[in-house]
Amino acid sequence: MKTIFHLGFWMLLSVWTAMTTAAERIVYATTLSTSYTHVGQNQTLSGLFYQAPGDTAWGFMGRPNNRVYSMDVYVPSGGRILAMATHSGVQQSWDGGKTWKTTSDWRMTEVSLIRFAADNPRKLYAASPYGFYKTTDDGRTWTMHNNGLDHPNATFITALVIDDSRAGRLLISTEAGLFESDDDGEHWVAGTLEVSHVRTLVQHPRDPEVWFAGTEDHGLYRSVNHGKNWQKCDTGVLHATFYSVVFDPSHPDTLYAGGFQTGVYKSGDGGKTWRQYFSGLTSLDVHSLAVDPADSRCVYAGSTTHGVFLSRDGGLTWRPHGINGGYVWSINIVNYGR
Repeated sequence: MKTIFHLGFWMLLSVWTAMTTAAERIVYATTLSTSYTHVGQNQTLSGLFYQAPGDTAWGFMGRPNNRVYSMDVYVPSGGRILAMATHSGVQQSWDGGKTWKTTSDWRMTEVSLIRFAADNPRKLYAASPYGFYKTTDDGRTWTMHNNGLDHPNATFITALVIDDSRAGRLLISTEAGLFESDDDGEHWVAGTLEVSHVRTLVQHPRDPEVWFAGTEDHGLYRSVNHGKNWQKCDTGVLHATFYSVVFDPSHPDTLYAGGFQTGVYKSGDGGKTWRQYFSGLTSLDVHSLAVDPADSRCVYAGSTTHGVFLSRDGGLTWRPHGINGGYVWSINIVNYGR
């Protein structure tokens, strides 16, 4: 049976690998209600977890029993600003995660996505089942921007991408397909991908014209002209539902994809053809993937029932990497660039 996507019932985990130097790396993990072994004890915890390099155990930060859907990190000079999308709104930390403050009001609930603007830590974008939100003052005030999201399912946003090549351009994937904005989210127009239930969206790290989309029931799609046209790209793919597509940032012709009962698919030719790998995966439902920018052989996979898996040979084989029983929702690697 397929996973049912209702925010109130998601057992969610998102993993963020934050690298400040080759010697300093922190993995942040957010989860919604998971049976988890912590310091030798079985506990039911939800919230924000972290892991230092070389550790096998996970630490915990933030508020206990806090259902967190996603998180983002902004690194100004001399510090780290963290933001979380939670069931009760947006929460932020200005001291590296030691203390937290809710920065949204009671009208913003079940927030599922949070992103910092690339060059302004005071500007954040957020999404919930009710639409798209933006703040320009550190979260003191939030405004909803659903102009153009007229389809009944268009406000249910599943991914948000900031186009690095065009100022003010945002793309979102929704239950009603893709939508684009050229004015920083003030207005939206429907994209040209004629498929609904788009689950994931990603831009090529070096060629901004190239985009990939993963869908529910309709497989993988690629655009080579900045989203004007889309072609299906599923040679070698035996499955139709994909939740995550990621590039190897060091070798962007290499991609990984995961989804419902897929294990992990890998492409070495820019997404033209794919091969499936699942050795060591005790769950074939892969909801999230990420490649370590410091070591392309190191790939993270998040499953829906068995937590995090790690491959050290470029996705060929896998082993468990903690938080067994967790529903891993997203894995994102943040390079701090120091």
